[in-house]
Amino acid sequence: MTTNTLRGVTAIAGAALLCGVAPVGQAAADTFQRLDTKTVTHRVGDSTITVTVNDHTARFSPGMVALPTTRNAWVSGIVSVTVTGGSADGGSIQAGYAVGCQVDVGKANVSLGGGGESGTGVTDGSFGVEPSVKGTSGASLSLAAGSIGTQMLTYDAAKWPAPGDEFDAGWMDPGTAFNFKGRTGSLSFQDQTIGVDGCAGYAQAKFFAKVKATVGGDRGSVVLWGKPFSLR
Repeated sequence: MTTNTLRGVTAIAGAALLCGVAPVGQAAADTFQRLDTKTVTHRVGDSTITVTVNDHTARFSPGMVALPTTRNAWVSGIVSVTVTGGSADGGSIQAGYAVGCQVDVGKANVSLGGGGESGTGVTDGSFGVEPSVKGTSGASLSLAAGSIGTQMLTYDAAKWPAPGDEFDAGWMDPGTAFNFKGRTGSLSFQDQTIGVDGCAGYAQAKFFAKVKATVGGDRGSVVLWGKPFSLR
């Protein structure tokens, strides 16, 4: 099995203190929320691609946020992929969160972009919303009321470049797509930060994973959605 582990950073908390922003009075304790375990399967020829997210949690730290219009969470979990049947030849895993301000992300059909089965037109709700802001984990998105953004989980580039990477000035930049080989792969993430800024109302987030796998001469894509949860 090909695995990769993503680890978040907590520098945002230190930055808030350096700017002189701190909660008044005694800081509240962190709270944890166990999020859903979800599984989805997709047939590609005589093979089946199974994608699962488990050990999925969110941690909220009131002492980390001093503004009522800012909400965030540290998220952790494991995305696993298994291909059964046929001749599997690896694939890729991308994961992230749809984050909304004063909009029910559980009912929104969020377009994840791309072509064919890679996410465009995937319906997971009752009304269509095009993400107004796109970013990566480790910070917050600035969202207006009624808007949705997407935050992709990131991972550090390999220590050593692949052949040809040395000619790309950005080869060491964090990536958002993790490649795996063979029939199985997993992507674990720990304490990655997601959130919103400038949102005066309620805020929600919903996990998604996009997986592509090659089986023989076919290439299949699967999109897994989690259940929405509130950002505090």
